[in-house]
Amino acid sequence: MANAGDYHLIQSKCKAINALLPYAALQEHDRASEILDAFLCAARASKMLNFGWSHTREYVGTIFSKASPCAIILASPYIHWEAFPDDRGLVKQWVAAASAVPYTEEFSQSVVDTLLQIAHYSQLLPHIPANIWLWLTKQPSLPPTCSGRYYGTNLFVTKAIRELKDMEIIKSYFLLVWSEWDYLKYGVFDESCASICEDFSEAWCGWHWAELIQHLDHILTQLDQGLKHIQQHNPNLEQVGFQKMKDQYRKLKDILLEAVTGASYSMIILPYMLIQVDICRISCNIHVCTPTPMPIVLHLQLPTLPSPLSSFVAWGP
Repeated sequence: MANAGDYHLIQSKCKAINALLPYAALQEHDRASEILDAFLCAARASKMLNFGWSHTREYVGTIFSKASPCAIILASPYIHWEAFPDDRGLVKQWVAAASAVPYTEEFSQSVVDTLLQIAHYSQLLPHIPANIWLWLTKQPSLPPTCSGRYYGTNLFVTKAIRELKDMEIIKSYFLLVWSEWDYLKYGVFDESCASICEDFSEAWCGWHWAELIQHLDHILTQLDQGLKHIQQHNPNLEQVGFQKMKDQYRKLKDILLEAVTGASYSMIILPYMLIQVDICRISCNIHVCTPTPMPIVLHLQLPTLPSPLSSFVAWGP
């Protein structure tokens, strides 16, 4: 069914497929992962934002207490985390599982997807330890319809990540949630603009600028192919949201280029300003006499200002 390409058929069987999740997760503990693999394949092919079924929450405690760390991590994106307002220690168990699995693209994708979902809920966000945010720097390829990207792009999540004061994590977060598959929700776009101007304002951020601009170029290239092209992967997107995406990402790129241009100018002008200040500094205990007039011709040729990208494109991380 998952390979048939008919995602409507998979969606119609969503509840039945989800009923298999507890059994599939526990079977993986015995290395019989075929059922779990089939479940994950169906979930990804469904093109559903919320593939999970709320009634499976009754079995979440069993999965987290008896399944292997690998099964917990792979099943976690399909758990309805909003059903656990008191946490019940599930976030702590999930963090332990995430710390135990080896790095692979599949595990990284599941961890980041789940992390952004958990962060969406204010009662669960405080239970996320600082080190688990480092998974964002793995920058896995998230699918077009991804609950983590959707729920993880709200204002207080964006602010919480900025408060970490880790440039690599902040950049990685934007590389994950800035996407051709959806527009930025209320407040997140403004917070993204503020982050560019405040968090990425220094000249040494050149490597981060290059990655962000390259990513935005990729998004805009995809959007230039039209709404129908995007709807092949995200059928829920409509014209209003499509146009909003184009406006948002063009504006973000403009702001980045302005920051780059300003920093490039400063890197050229600032050394000459420092030279002038140093020349004009005079010790207070020296008596200065008017010198005999004599002609002085000074030719100071400033170098041509570089293009916005030339000043950092060769920098390394």
